[in-house]
This record gives sequence, structure tokens and C-alpha cells, in this order.
Amino acid sequence: MTIRNLRLLQEPPDEQLGLGLVAAGVVASLLGALARSRMLRLVGLLASLAGVAMLVRGRLEQREEQILSAEERIRSELDDLDPVARARLLADLADSELSSD
Repeated sequence: MTIRNLRLLQEPPDEQLGLGLVAAGVVASLLGALARSRMLRLVGLLASLAGVAMLVRGRLEQREEQILSAEERIRSELDDLDPVARARLLADLADSELSSD
């Protein structure tokens, strides 16, 4: 078993299904091109698009979880500061955000 296979086993089922749909779609499209079947190429294209959509949705969900986790850690750290230090830090962050735009 290769490292890539191990990585695939660790991915959520939705991502495995998405990868499977993309692969099946590509194979169906190739077979459709060889057989000159417009219907098979269309089915392959639709399967590939559905697989890509599942993969994108999974990545966006992971990203959202990372953002929420980071936000929770930052809020926890801010809560540990005294009010003056918190106000100073938030003012510095606001200034740096305004100056970067």
C-alpha cells in the first residue's frame, strides 16, 4: 500500500466518493470518445462535474472548520487579557487592517 493510498483511506467518505465520481467520469468520457457515443461522453462529463462539486464542498467545509477553530482560539486568548491590553491589541489590529487596504 502506497502513501497516496493511505491518504485516500483517511479522507472522509464524501471525498472518496467525489474522487471516485471524477475517475469514473473520466473513464466514461474516454470510452464515449472511443465509441463515439455522445451520451456516454455526457454521462462522463456530468459524473466528473458532480465529483468535483463534492470535492469542493468538502474542502470548503474543512476551511470553515479551520476558521471557526482559529476564531475560538483567538477569542479565548483575548478573554485572558486584561481590558486595557485587549483594547490596545484590538486598536493595533484595526489600524493594521485599515493601513493594509
